[in-house]
Amino acid sequence: MKINSEKGITNIDITISIIIITLFVSLIATLMTNITNNTKETKRRAEAMNIAINEIEKVKSVNFEESDSLKTDGENVQGKEGYYKKISIEDYADLPQNAGKTVEKGLVKKVTVEISYKQNKDVKKFDLSTVIVKN
Repeated sequence: MKINSEKGITNIDITISIIIITLFVSLIATLMTNITNNTKETKRRAEAMNIAINEIEKVKSVNFEESDSLKTDGENVQGKEGYYKKISIEDYADLPQNAGKTVEKGLVKKVTVEISYKQNKDVKKFDLSTVIVKN
């Protein structure tokens, strides 16, 4: 009886097949986990951007003189669990880059909205700035 003429599956063939399948499945699982995490992070960042845009629009919709009343310092975003907003409004003449320049106060304000949220164990921040001008 010749060994080369015998047909069938040996234990080594089965072992190698199981190892290859295990590596393939673990690779696919890792890729799926990374895709899921990236998708969640993108959704959270997009939501933070939408919140920031809405807050800037609120500031733009009020009277120039009343805009300072909308300043906040890290309060919860209403209706959005896990998002916090900080709105700072500064007179353009008081900004550090305008020190020493002749800039008239009370005409332009810089509005900065910072939205923070927790992504996994990290705290992420999204900033959006604009200027508003007195009419």
